[in-house]
Amino acid sequence: MGENFVRGIIGDGLPTEVILTAIGKQIGVNPSEIYVACRTDKRCVYLREHYNARAVVDAMEFLPDVKVLILALTVDDDVDKVLGGLNAKIPGDALIISLTYGLRIKTVEKYFPAHPVIRVVVNPMIVTGSGACAYAVGSVNAADSENIAQFFLQSFGKTIKTSSEVELENVGDLIIANTIFSFVTANTFIELGVKKGLGVDRAREIVAQVSGGVTETLMHSDAIIDHLIEEGRGQKKIFERAKEILEKVGFIDDMKKRFEAAEVNEVVKFRYNYWR
Repeated sequence: MGENFVRGIIGDGLPTEVILTAIGKQIGVNPSEIYVACRTDKRCVYLREHYNARAVVDAMEFLPDVKVLILALTVDDDVDKVLGGLNAKIPGDALIISLTYGLRIKTVEKYFPAHPVIRVVVNPMIVTGSGACAYAVGSVNAADSENIAQFFLQSFGKTIKTSSEVELENVGDLIIANTIFSFVTANTFIELGVKKGLGVDRAREIVAQVSGGVTETLMHSDAIIDHLIEEGRGQKKIFERAKEILEKVGFIDDMKKRFEAAEVNEVVKFRYNYWR
């Protein structure tokens, strides 16, 4: 978009790493063209080394010229401390895109009055272009924001326009819960394959194919497929065999332990070092 089209991210946590990866891999924008405001020099070095981002401690290096400001705070960040006073430092026509969990549009508009706002919920699969993306727009320039949201998200996966912010939050809850459950389930099944003597790569291949096949079948069923699925419900022997396998390897206990002790960096593991 040209050197004068300045894009910046407020927040230096895992959400920012996901965004940098997705923008680079799916849109083709080199992260060196994107500013990231970091809390510490150490975090700057990390984001520069791993993502080639233009990471800075002093956000004033980009705020006066920013055209698109992405809010990617973590749930632990002090929103008022981070966002308070920023409005006076950015151009009056800057677009605000918020990917911060739980940060409502009216709150964003309080910090950035008269700015167009897009609130977005995504999951980490945007890094492969197969993510789930939902959005709602604010009260300023809503029509233009709508077009920008569609354009911005289309490369990341399935884009869902919500009719209200309440629906956005409900959709977001489903996306988040399903994402974490899917990762935990997939990892547990991969370990099951390893316990059965398969290599990790072979186990991943099988789990990915089966999971993807189930999803495709459910989403693109017709009368014949629905009939076959209904018939499958009566195949009790194969269900009993599956239950036996799961019980034998302690699958249910493993799932429970993963949910009780899971940390995000263990559930969602990806480090691309893609642009080094």
